[in-house]
Amino acid sequence: MEDDMNLGLSKILRRVGVIAVSAFAFSLVGTQPSFSADNIKIGVMGPHTGPAARVGQDIQEGVNFAIKDALAAGDLPVMVDGEARGIEFVWVDSESSPEKGVRAVRRAIEEDNVDALMFGWHSSVGRAVIDVSAEYNKVHFGSLPATDTISKKIIEKGYTHYFKGWPVIGALAKQYVVALNDWKAQGLWDPSVKKAALLLEDSDWGAGWGEAVKAGLIESGWEIVGEDVVKMDETSFGSIMTKYRALGATLVGFTHNAPASVFAIVKAHADAGLTGMLFAEGVGWYPDWYERAGDAANYAVSMDSPRAMTSSQNEWLGRFKDEYGHDASPASGGHAYDYARMLIKGLAKAGTLDSDTLSDTLLNLEYTGVWHHYAFAKTAGDSAMAPYEVKTGGFMEGFSFPMVQYYDGKSQVIWPAEHAEGKFRAPPTN
Repeated sequence: MEDDMNLGLSKILRRVGVIAVSAFAFSLVGTQPSFSADNIKIGVMGPHTGPAARVGQDIQEGVNFAIKDALAAGDLPVMVDGEARGIEFVWVDSESSPEKGVRAVRRAIEEDNVDALMFGWHSSVGRAVIDVSAEYNKVHFGSLPATDTISKKIIEKGYTHYFKGWPVIGALAKQYVVALNDWKAQGLWDPSVKKAALLLEDSDWGAGWGEAVKAGLIESGWEIVGEDVVKMDETSFGSIMTKYRALGATLVGFTHNAPASVFAIVKAHADAGLTGMLFAEGVGWYPDWYERAGDAANYAVSMDSPRAMTSSQNEWLGRFKDEYGHDASPASGGHAYDYARMLIKGLAKAGTLDSDTLSDTLLNLEYTGVWHHYAFAKTAGDSAMAPYEVKTGGFMEGFSFPMVQYYDGKSQVIWPAEHAEGKFRAPPTN
């Protein structure tokens, strides 16, 4: 019965998404060419309900905001197969579960008749659904699951429809240790006791992030004294943090997707009296981090999201807040916005919904969005692990994140130095 109720809620959410976006698009067309009655249906993958539902809300707002701006810019309607066509979004709800994600994708294709798919959040879900979208030969664009198992599938199975919109986890996670070693070289923070502990979400994402950080720390002379894997809905971490303190940890690193868990970890770290470095991967995904964590987040650092470092990025954030009444999450809502705008550009350039033609067009398309310059690798090793994976690069040259530090209710970019807006604050270390 519970599964039936969840399926019903999921269907309602998907239908609401279609109606709202379709009506919104029609109301803003004005003197633009009329839409065809046969709108293009795009299935937007994400955790629209469940433990990471806040992420799903950010994704929906991001793509809806993209529609508004695409209309204002004259990018909609798009001419496809000789007709001016609008866009409808279908919310494809994974509920943070691979099994439910697979069912949701099949429903979107078989019942909702989506023409293409975009986005996605959890690595475990992405690893499961990539095969489903391939089975139906559907383009799946700008999907954020970062695990290297997806990159390996693209290579091994020769997939040409799945555009991986986040680099492999290790490509970004290892930068935590690069920054750590920079601070050591500058004499900013170099504890005499180098003991680290890792707290990881039980998922492909958690495993990949932990492996990269762990390898970097060991190579840099750190001893790993604790490593724990926790469930997606876990919110009690006091005993784990007390254990880390007893083990003498001077660095704790964690990653988690559920906001309740993220901030429970931050608070437990402070409550246990732990000092030293806190790698807090996931805090930056939630703009209300200070309301949730307060001063417990002081000195923590994260490298998990784009950050506003230009006037145009700050202008976008301001318009988003005016539209929705709260701050945007660039990691979820910002990427959803950029990939939706890029997909619309690709549809217009391809002029068809033929999957092979659309895929080839998107592979050869480069796009400077709000948060990155986007281009997809054509071969493995071209600034990406796999073909059809977004390329990494410097700021606005590829996909990259700066590191921020949280202190006294503010988050400031502190690394790399050329983009820093504040100085690194060395955490007190016992």
